[in-house]
Amino acid sequence: MKQIIFILPIILSANAFADNFTPYIGMDAGLNIASYNNDIDLEEQYYTGTINAGMRIGQNFGVELFFTQSADNENTITYEYSPLTQDINISYQSFGFDIFGYYSIVKDMDFFTSFGIANYRISHEFEFNDGLTTYGESDTTTETATRFGIGLMYTFPNDSVSILGQYQYSTLSNELIKSLSEFSIGFRYNF
Repeated sequence: MKQIIFILPIILSANAFADNFTPYIGMDAGLNIASYNNDIDLEEQYYTGTINAGMRIGQNFGVELFFTQSADNENTITYEYSPLTQDINISYQSFGFDIFGYYSIVKDMDFFTSFGIANYRISHEFEFNDGLTTYGESDTTTETATRFGIGLMYTFPNDSVSILGQYQYSTLSNELIKSLSEFSIGFRYNF
């Protein structure tokens, strides 16, 4: 009998503790705008897809793991009075960890802020063509950076699906990309 009295509070508190955790998975589609470190006229927009998995902890906190892949950003630079052309192709992948703070605005609608760390793998290829010969090189760099974000999330009344829109800013010190501003929309499936 003493064992049951001892175990019963542990079981009941573990059950209440489990109710405060809501795991989820999701996908986002985004438009990133890059700020570059040089004066070369490069396309600033990157289209991205992100998959993520996380956990909402209580009403006000959450954690999330993510992986992002960008589409190729292709640029062709021509020079006035010269047959020289330069093709530059840039893309990136990132993965990392974000911490969220949620603030309820109205029923089922939250404003959130996020802070995270991401590892960026930036690939770029250069190809020079002077009309007679073509020369090319490629390079991949890896960098860890911080990111900050804000957004809005609406959870449908069944509590299984949420949609969100967010803005995130990452500061990089890469030889090409100085910073990324990401605008994305997505959904979360809550378990």
